This record gives sequence, C-alpha cells and structure tokens, in this order.
Amino acid sequence: MIVGKIIGGSVGEKILIRLKSGASVDVGDIVVCEDTKAKEKFFLKIINIGISSLISTQFVEDIAGQNLEHNTDYNLFDSDDRFYKMCEAKILKVKRAGKLFPARSLPNYFMDVKKINEEEFDFINKEGEIEIGNLRLGTESFKGITLALPAEKLISHHMLVVAATGKGKSNFSKVFLSGVLKLDNYASVVFDPHNEYYGGSGEKGLRDHPLKDNVIYFSPRYEKIPGAEKLAIPTSELEPDDFFGIVNLSSAQKEAMMLIFRECKNEWIKKILTESIENFMKIFGEKIHRATFATLKRKIQHALELEGNKGLVFSIEESVGVSVYKKVKNAVNERKIVIVDTSMIGDETEKLVASSILNRVFRKYRIAKQKNPEVFSKMPEVLVVFEEAPRVIGSEVLSEGKNIFERIAREGRKFKVGLCAITQMPSLISGEILSQMNTKVILGLPAPADRNAVINSAAQNIGDENIEIQMLDKGEAIITSPFIDFPMPVKIFLFENVLKNFKVENSNKKITLSIE
Repeated sequence: MIVGKIIGGSVGEKILIRLKSGASVDVGDIVVCEDTKAKEKFFLKIINIGISSLISTQFVEDIAGQNLEHNTDYNLFDSDDRFYKMCEAKILKVKRAGKLFPARSLPNYFMDVKKINEEEFDFINKEGEIEIGNLRLGTESFKGITLALPAEKLISHHMLVVAATGKGKSNFSKVFLSGVLKLDNYASVVFDPHNEYYGGSGEKGLRDHPLKDNVIYFSPRYEKIPGAEKLAIPTSELEPDDFFGIVNLSSAQKEAMMLIFRECKNEWIKKILTESIENFMKIFGEKIHRATFATLKRKIQHALELEGNKGLVFSIEESVGVSVYKKVKNAVNERKIVIVDTSMIGDETEKLVASSILNRVFRKYRIAKQKNPEVFSKMPEVLVVFEEAPRVIGSEVLSEGKNIFERIAREGRKFKVGLCAITQMPSLISGEILSQMNTKVILGLPAPADRNAVINSAAQNIGDENIEIQMLDKGEAIITSPFIDFPMPVKIFLFENVLKNFKVENSNKKITLSIE
C-alpha cells in the first residue's frame, strides 16, 4: 500500500516523505521504496512526523482564529492537497541481489513509499536460538514474525538492558533467561535484589518453567520456599579480593587486609573480628596502625551484617556441608541457571555476595583457559545478570577502585563470561564500560541524559531514534548490536505467555537477527 512520495533528502541525512491523505504512519514504522531500474530496495524508518501546508502561515492562523473566536465554518478547495503530513525518515539499509548494504545512494524524487509486509524481511530469515518477541513497527507488532537473538557472541560480548521503572526490564530478562534454559552450552548467574526472577506470591518466575529442574535458587529464607538452597557463607571462605571495589577501603586498609590474610589464612576475618587490638599489635607491630585496624574491623563487620558471630548470610562459624561457591560452580558446569536472592540483605552485603561468587566463577574460567584449553573449549558460556548496575559499574563507584564486575566487562569475552547489566540510569555508568556492552536492549527512557548515554555508546547509529526511545510503551524495545543488521524494533513477549506456549510448536514464520 502506497503511503507517500519521496520529495527530498541526502545520504547520511534525513529523507523527506510527503504522506498520502489518510495514510496511517507512526514514528518507528519501517517503510520501503524500490528503484526498479537500479534494482535497489531502500528500507526507511520513520523518525518524525509533522504537518505542513501550501498556504501561508498567516492565512492558516487567520482561519484558525476565525473558527475559534466566531465559530466560523470554513471549506477549502482541495484541502487534502493544501494541508498534509510530512515525514522524516532515515535509510536503514539498501537491498541488492538479496543482500543488505549500507546506504551509499538515494531513492529518486517521487518514488512510491510503501508499507512494509512480512515477506520483505526474508533477508534475515536465519536460524536463531533465543526468541524474545515480535517485530514491532511503530505501535503495531507483526504477530506472524518472531524475532530471535543469536546466543553466540551476544552473551559473552555483554548486554545492557535499560528502561524507566515499569517499562519491562525484568520481564525481558525472564523471557531471555527462558531462552537460555533451552540451550545446551550456556549457563547464567542471576543476582536478584527484588526476588522476582524465581517467582512466588502470585508472580510467575523461572520456578514455573517446564525446565525448572535446570534452575538453582539460593535464598536466606530457603526454609519457606520449596526447592530453595540455603544461602549461607562462612567468613573462612572469603578473600580480600572479594571486598576490593565493593567496600570503600583506603590503601592502608587494603594492605592491612592482605597482610592479615597471608598471616592468618582462612581465619583472617575471624581474627579481625574477635581478637583484641592489643593481640594484633603484638603480632604485626608497626606494620598495621592501630586506627587502621579499628576502622577495618568496623567496615568488615558492617559489610557482613553481623550481629555477634552470625548474620543473615555470613557467619564466623565453620563451614558445614558443600560450599555455596562450589554449588554455584557445579551448577554453571551443568549448564544451569543460578538465581541468588539478595532481597533481604543490605546493598553492601549483596554486592559482597555477588563479588565473592563471581570471583570464583571467573577464576575457574581464567585458569582453565590458561592451563587446559581443551577443557576450556567445552565449558559453557556464562551470563551474569545484575540489576541496578550503577552500584557496581557506576563512574563514581569505579573511581574508588576496580572490582570483579568491571573486570568482567573488560575481559569477560576472552573467557566466555558475559555481563547483563540492568539499569534505569545508564548515565551513571562509565562511558568506557557502556561502550563494552555491545548489545543494548532499550525499553523506554524519558530522561534526556540517560537516552544520550545509550545513544552515544551504541554500536549502531541510533541518534535519530531519540524521539522513539522517549515514546516507547511498556514492553516495546529497540535492540541495537553489532551482530544484527540494523537497530530492530520489537514487542517483547509477556513472560506468562512464554510459559503457556512453551510446549506448543510455533508455526509462525521465525525471523532471526542475523550475525554479520
């Protein structure tokens, strides 16, 4: 169906389209125009819509004024020709001989602009693994076209999921993790500060999934949740590295931690918290200042949330049974999804739990690659999911010291460990770290600073999508990645519907974002 005509534009700039009277076009729609002589088809995305007129602005204002003040009716000759809508569009790609290319040419004047149909997307009809939603054009979604993301490269090259509150960040994450569950060579470790991924109290989660046997759930309140594992970590299993970049420590305090750890081994925290300052001074003398020791003791006790010898997660008691760290590493090795419930503990304690777990998982992968490449090649890729990401990779946090999250963001892809950072305030994250997040799932951001942070760090040019990003409704997303042909608009599946339809054979045409 013809919706308009090309009336101007240039390569690298906006294409101007005059719309046909009554044509229905929204910001975010994808349209096509074809040059039959050059055998080229242009895929255009509508980025703005305005109204225009052949009549002078003064006359238009006069007509409106007469109608407002005197209720005067007006009938204009050829009103559809004189008053019309204009669109600004960007060229996404040019299709030649069945393949897509960057735009280096332009459509001609007066070429027909048509609404796109499902058949136009045959160029990205490749096999994919993780189904996330339907192709979305403007406010409408193509129910017959399912978009799937390629797990290869995408997971280990990091993801950023951004949206304002209520736009569907957690729903997308659960849909994506549902796709990970179906794959043979992928695992995930999820830190859940709101206890919404596993499910319960009327909210569906991964415990309701048909493949729930591949989900391991750790929680401090394990006794009240069927199938849950106990989240309990003795201080004897902690190391100084677990605290670095998580707890605000001075250089002297870090040096003291390392010194005490080398001397006291796995009893280093127990000694700090239970021994008197006088005894420590006898052992270490002038190597550790009295004030440094006192402050270090206070900070460690606060980070562990201890009351006496025991806290909700950490305790000075000896280890009993199989370590949580060992259970997590085993679950990863078995290609399972690990969910760690941190909803009942404080912010610093939650970060310490996550840091200590990730240090051991990442260490396992680094050692395997260096010492046994054959074993490493068979290990699954791991996706680390962390909500409210600026708490661990924010510019302000990293200015006080590096941590395991920052290290994974920089080095993880070499070791098959990827980070999925979820936030509603990407502007707080370091620009360098943002640029490491190759795939970005954008679900609606009203704040200009946050939109600009994502746009400026995207692997593809999405500057023209600024208006669309601001207007995205709940569940509507734009996905940009170096591994897909162009920024793809999508309507994310509702997780509850994914559960309902999981066993149903999907007969819809399936379109996968292709890897370049």
